[in-house]
Amino acid sequence: MTQIKEIRSNEPVEVRCALSDVRIEQRSEPAAGRTIVGYAVKFECWSEPIMGWFRERIAREAFSGCDISDVVMCYNHNAESILARTSSGTLTLSTDEVGLRFSFEAPNTSLGNDMVELVQRGDIARCSFKFTVDADEWRYADKENGLEYDERTVRHISKLYDVSLVVYPAYPDTEASLRHLEERKAQWQRCASSAKYDSVSRERLTMQLKLKN
Repeated sequence: MTQIKEIRSNEPVEVRCALSDVRIEQRSEPAAGRTIVGYAVKFECWSEPIMGWFRERIAREAFSGCDISDVVMCYNHNAESILARTSSGTLTLSTDEVGLRFSFEAPNTSLGNDMVELVQRGDIARCSFKFTVDADEWRYADKENGLEYDERTVRHISKLYDVSLVVYPAYPDTEASLRHLEERKAQWQRCASSAKYDSVSRERLTMQLKLKN
């Protein structure tokens, strides 16, 4: 696979919502469970069209070396509605063959108690994540490949800011501007052009770029 990593500062923050199965972890003891688990990211799953012009997926290696030192679990991305945090040890993040998994014990607060109740009832069943990207790649929709939308593969996420239980999952939501995403696409195009490969030879192009990295 092509892997191009251009570490940049001041990358815009992007937000995506994942169709995850948020649930209360079952326990064997009689006490009611308060551990909420789910997947903030599922690998290699194409999104619905984002902003009407591209689809996106997160590569399996995207979180390798990602900064997760101070990730907040909150409600609807509201920092004032905090539920757990990696820096305090109350939020656990791990990757497996499915994606990025989270687990936390709901705090004994009004919000924590509300989340337990709402997750148990199924009223809250989705989550979202906020992150910055420093390596991605694109395929462009054209007559040759038959794609309806451009496709973006996120190869590396440099920093994860929060994971959030949300009411309305909307994967296309983003805080990165349309201009920013167009610039990333243009950078990839320039990289392809500099390799002196035409659009018909996409497979040979990606192999050439892989060998250079």
